[in-house]
Amino acid sequence: MMTLKEKELVAVAISVVAGCKPCTDYHLKAVRKAKATEIEIQRAIADAISVRASAQQVMESYGLGELDVAHGVNERSDGKTRRLTELVSVGAAFAVNCTTNLAKHRAVAATIGITDDELQAVVRLARLIKAKAASHVEKIVKTGNEIQQVQPQRQAAAGICG
Repeated sequence: MMTLKEKELVAVAISVVAGCKPCTDYHLKAVRKAKATEIEIQRAIADAISVRASAQQVMESYGLGELDVAHGVNERSDGKTRRLTELVSVGAAFAVNCTTNLAKHRAVAATIGITDDELQAVVRLARLIKAKAASHVEKIVKTGNEIQQVQPQRQAAAGICG
C-alpha cells in the first residue's frame, strides 16, 4: 500500500507534467507536510519530466514519420502561416494544460484577427482529442494490453482518432 508521502510525491509529479499550477502548489504543500525531502521531490519531478520528454520525442517521430521533411523545419513568414501557428499553438497549449502559453497565444491570436469562435472551435477539438487519448490510456491500464492501432486510412475515412 502506498504511503501518504509516496502518494503526494506521485501527485506532485503528475501535477507538474499535467501543467496544473494550482495542483502543483497544493501537492507541494501536502508532500512537505508528509515529510518528503527536497531531494525526493526533485527526483519525482525529474522522473515525470523525463517521461514527458520521452513522450514528446515519440510523438514527434510518429507525427513526422511519414513526412519527407527534417525535424525542426521552421518556415514562419507570411500571415497565413502566422495564423495557423497561433491556432495550432492555442490547441497545443490547451492539450498540454499550459495556461501560460494558452494566454500568450490567445492574446497574439486576437491581434491577428482570429475570432473567439475560431478559438473555441480549436479548444473543442483539443478537448475531444484529450478525452480520446485519455480513454486509450485508461484502457491500457485496465487491461494491461496495448491498444491495437487502427489503420490510419480507416481512421481518417471515419474522421476519428484511434
